[in-house]
Amino acid sequence: MKWVSILTLFLIGCFTLKGQNHHERFEHIDIQHYVFEVHLNDTTNWIQGKATIKVKFLKTAKNVVLDLIGPGSENTGMSVSSVKSNNHAFKFQHKNDQLIVELDEIIDPKKIIEFEVIYSGIPTDGLIISKNKYGDRTFFGDNWPDRAKHWLPVVDHPSDKATLEFLVCAPEHYEVVSNGYLFDEKNLTNKVRFTHWKEDVPLPTKLMVIGVADFAVGNKEKYNNIPVSSWVFPQNKEMGFRNYKHGTKALKYFSELIGSYSYEKLAHVQSKTRYGGMENASCIFYHENTATIDRSQERLFAHEVAHQWFGNSVTEQNWHHIWLSEGFATYLTHVYNQHFHGEEKFREGLKNDRERVIRYTKKELKPVIDTTVTEYIRLLNANSYQKASWFLHMLREDLGDEIFFKGLRKYYADFQNSTALTKDFQHVMELVSGKDLNEFFIQWLWQAGHPVLDLRWEQSKDKLHISIDQTQPEYLFRFPLELEIFYMDGTSEFLTLQINQKPKEQRFRIGKKSKIKKLNLDPNVKLLFENTNMQLLSR
Repeated sequence: MKWVSILTLFLIGCFTLKGQNHHERFEHIDIQHYVFEVHLNDTTNWIQGKATIKVKFLKTAKNVVLDLIGPGSENTGMSVSSVKSNNHAFKFQHKNDQLIVELDEIIDPKKIIEFEVIYSGIPTDGLIISKNKYGDRTFFGDNWPDRAKHWLPVVDHPSDKATLEFLVCAPEHYEVVSNGYLFDEKNLTNKVRFTHWKEDVPLPTKLMVIGVADFAVGNKEKYNNIPVSSWVFPQNKEMGFRNYKHGTKALKYFSELIGSYSYEKLAHVQSKTRYGGMENASCIFYHENTATIDRSQERLFAHEVAHQWFGNSVTEQNWHHIWLSEGFATYLTHVYNQHFHGEEKFREGLKNDRERVIRYTKKELKPVIDTTVTEYIRLLNANSYQKASWFLHMLREDLGDEIFFKGLRKYYADFQNSTALTKDFQHVMELVSGKDLNEFFIQWLWQAGHPVLDLRWEQSKDKLHISIDQTQPEYLFRFPLELEIFYMDGTSEFLTLQINQKPKEQRFRIGKKSKIKKLNLDPNVKLLFENTNMQLLSR
């Protein structure tokens, strides 16, 4: 048995089970398709909705439970007026922000039913009805992590993916963008425009959105017959189109690196999202200021486009495994920079991320997969992004480029347009590499912290004596540590030490006849670690 104790493994196993305890409805029903009909206006924030929902039963049941925020104390929330199928009304209860549809009979497994929910109200969240920076009225879906239920009746959990349609009736001066492809668009009476978007690829609710605003549409290109475009506010269209020009470049690169793009188009949209960017499938929303600042948005675009593969097509089955989304997008952005901007930019990004992880651990000493979190917005942290990215980088260093990227491609191919957990990714990488990666995954994803190293060295006659002490509390890591040795004659060489989990302090004696000037830890930026020495010792 390695230094990881039996108790540690038991606790990690418990956390794994807890982290994989998916939404109960995922095990009882599977939503096949949503049709959302939404009516918007310019006089109030009141919306009218009709959701047609196709449900497949996985287990015997007599009701369907959906998430939908009910009326609140400030005259907001959704009120349901009816639930019916083929003009047959179902009884329902709408309480505790759940819509419970009572069926007339017990439904057997594998049976599919369809019903529609008629509702209306003022969304408190999810659909953001506000004004943009120019004072113009806008409507933007902003659902992550589970805010779709503020304006749509859904199973608001990433484990349940479905195809969808948005049928939007809005004043005719607006343009409407959404997931998928434009199926129909026409002007109705009373200066109302009807816009119908369809998405034939299943999505989690966190990615199901509409954007309704006065848009200028440009940067129109195609890659492999996939339309790419930019949607920006007309007041800043010149700068917006210039800043949003990188979408096709990232689409092409990740398609060639990982696998075929899953969706029917790719739209880059200036929006009112609360995030810097929100990776909605085929319809990425960017914060409105990204179109107007005098700085390249290439890294942001690379990150959000990378999400179309990981996070969107391959979706984390539970929020606690968000690193499968954010860590992948963060690291693939570095890989993108490595390809287009060189090794120096690549390593610079990794170093910056390492510093962010170190700073974060001073405030929160938590593992990447933190199943204790119930307020999911707290998962957007340096663990899910930067530490998870570093995990992938170290895995790449361990396996080598050929095996690592072969594994990414297989993982994507195996789980494309589906959902996955950490164990699924681990299984694929073990299968491709032929290695047991359990300890690697445990120490970097399920354990909190990182190696904190105190290094002391001296040269005595023809021997180099090195002492390395892991000073972080409790858990000791196992990893290769690369050193660069600089000699007095101006030459240098690299040396790799295998740091084990036991003992806490390890000593090495290495034959070296030339006079050593100094040592440099991790010269090629391969390890997530912290060095407690402010200066390297030298003799």
